[in-house]
Amino acid sequence: MTHSSINKSRSILLIAAIAFTIFAGGAFILRLVPSYARDKIADGLLVDCLITFPAVYYFIIVRRLKTPVRSMGFVVTLSCIIAYFLLPEHQRGYILQVRKLISVAEALLIIYCITKFRKIRTAYLADQSHFPDPVYNLRSAVAEVLGHSLPLKLIASEVAMLRYGLFFWKKEKAYPAGGVIFSTHKESGYVAVWCILVVAVTVEIVAVHFFLLKWSSTVAIVVSVLSIYGLIFMIADLSAVVRRGILLSPNLVVLRTGLRWRACTRPGNILSIQKITTGSVPEGACFKGGAIKSHCNLLINFKEPVRVEKLYGADKMYNTLLMTVDDYDRFASVLNT
Repeated sequence: MTHSSINKSRSILLIAAIAFTIFAGGAFILRLVPSYARDKIADGLLVDCLITFPAVYYFIIVRRLKTPVRSMGFVVTLSCIIAYFLLPEHQRGYILQVRKLISVAEALLIIYCITKFRKIRTAYLADQSHFPDPVYNLRSAVAEVLGHSLPLKLIASEVAMLRYGLFFWKKEKAYPAGGVIFSTHKESGYVAVWCILVVAVTVEIVAVHFFLLKWSSTVAIVVSVLSIYGLIFMIADLSAVVRRGILLSPNLVVLRTGLRWRACTRPGNILSIQKITTGSVPEGACFKGGAIKSHCNLLINFKEPVRVEKLYGADKMYNTLLMTVDDYDRFASVLNT
């Protein structure tokens, strides 16, 4: 791991810890303090949400990592939403006033994006003509025109997950002529594991909702909505893993596990492939990309490093990739043809 990637990881962990301390800690304190002191604590939490946290985000993320300043708008908006649900009802008016000011800046940003729509569409269609992958091509087109901004990547990623979670029955776009698709979920037993997790999560959502309902109906509704949103993500992940298999074509190899990650390369760039047993992990830097990381059976070595694009997270170059493929023998046969 390079020095810059270490600094980036530390900065992200630090801002996450500060966010948890301010928001979760503030909500916890508000519930514990006596009613006569609650307004003073709420005033401090309001300042922390609207001023302290955005300022800390600026110095830790924007300034240190040199990310676009426009990401501040996303952070302030998110802080306002959280503060609205945490603060007493009589103080929520302050949040609404701040949101009116922010909405002006957001409107200007939307107008700016609309003016760039034609360029985004041109870049998107160019990527689609090379390989039809709406999810990553939309992200690439937006980044090419508007810049590699974390909020923009997150928005594009959320749209992709919602598309697969809410419209999981829709078919994938047509693949290049001569392309062969190989599934990646059967040998690992991912569907069975997914079903167990979904049942457990569903039971937990219902139990936690009724537990929180005795404490606060607002908190119970918010937590349940967020939990259901997470359940949609689980549905999206399964749908994408089942539908988005490995693609082998005469001029292109697309390695991927659902929406989680993607790596595109030429067939001639693959140095070797090897079938491995479960639990056999190669030495050195290797990207582990199976649906279930402990159940991988395909090890690929590249002549030149390949960029692994992640739906959530930074892209990175790898020389070795570990993943799962169903019917390894047929995969090897088609690849070597």
